[in-house]
Amino acid sequence: MSERHLLQADPRLRRKAAFFEGFWNGDGAFPILFAKPHLALARNYLVHDLVQQHADVEKLLAEALAQARAAANRGDDGIPVARADLGTTLFPSALGLRTSLSENAHPWLVEHLELSRYVGLDRPLDGLAGRGEFPLAGSFYRRLEEERAAGRLPVPMLPYVPDNQGVFDLTHLVAGSDVFYAVAEDPATLLAAQERSLDLFLAGSRWLKDLVGEEAGSMVHGHGMPSGVWFPDTGIRVSEDSCTLISAADIRRYCLPFIERAIRPFGRGFLHFCGRHEDFLRMAVEHPLVSTVNLGNPELYDLEEVFSWCGRTGTVYFGHVARAGGEDDEAWLERLAGMCGRTGCRLILVAAQAAADATADAAGSAASMPDLGHLVSRWHELTRPRHRA
Repeated sequence: MSERHLLQADPRLRRKAAFFEGFWNGDGAFPILFAKPHLALARNYLVHDLVQQHADVEKLLAEALAQARAAANRGDDGIPVARADLGTTLFPSALGLRTSLSENAHPWLVEHLELSRYVGLDRPLDGLAGRGEFPLAGSFYRRLEEERAAGRLPVPMLPYVPDNQGVFDLTHLVAGSDVFYAVAEDPATLLAAQERSLDLFLAGSRWLKDLVGEEAGSMVHGHGMPSGVWFPDTGIRVSEDSCTLISAADIRRYCLPFIERAIRPFGRGFLHFCGRHEDFLRMAVEHPLVSTVNLGNPELYDLEEVFSWCGRTGTVYFGHVARAGGEDDEAWLERLAGMCGRTGCRLILVAAQAAADATADAAGSAASMPDLGHLVSRWHELTRPRHRA
């Protein structure tokens, strides 16, 4: 069943979709999500750790459902969502690369391919759905759909595409640190490897989007969280942490053209990266194909300046903004709304501290939740167009 149909089939999801469409159209208040930013290390799992989840699709599903139920009970603007939480190695695993796994840290590759070998692989994407951990991802989404069709989901929710990384990130994952030597010493091989990674990114992303019922140019996405956003005109998320490790000139040569080609089939894109690279961030917010940006380390930037760049270009900022020392909820929201008003930035606010305050017990019981409705109401009041004007 298509994602748009699922959004319209349940009245609660229909209201949330309409809220997000008002935001994207510029007619509505800004969203607030009571969720913690994605953590690859020391994440708190409610039911099953990562070793258990990777070994058994039923445990992978049970954890995702518990997380989505807890998110639904927090009363924010987000759409409860679930993904196959298989980490950054999902796409590289299709190439046969081995990974290591621990209870509370996402998997990591323990072997790499030389760039020349990667470039020379013979038909590496044939039978992609049966390679590496793609069968586990496929089983997860089929089981989720079976539970939905049988009326057994704990709350109305939607699936979303798991971690597909980005083109340069995939090349770095597959080849390891050799990519940085190749920047200076073997640009032709690096560009050929980037073509391979683009093919992997597109093939895997298309297969997963088809599996979850997403149209090419839209998506519901949670960015590693169980509380998601409806993007009616943005069809893909791209993660490019490794680009922050090279110069602006090298980003323009080796990364930006491939980011464009990764996004273009899906209309517009949501771009994430960790680390600090102001030149890369400016390239992102100024690019017409990028609708939304997220910073994994916002504390490394002057956020008022970042908001100004976003306001000037019409790019949405999606992310966590920490409280300043001594700020209560009211002062925090007023400060952020003021920054948005001054800069023209539109913000999807990830309220991580509120999420921590509202953490459910293992069953996701609503009885244990503090009332956060006042935060939603106040944020909406502060960010409605009339108030912002």
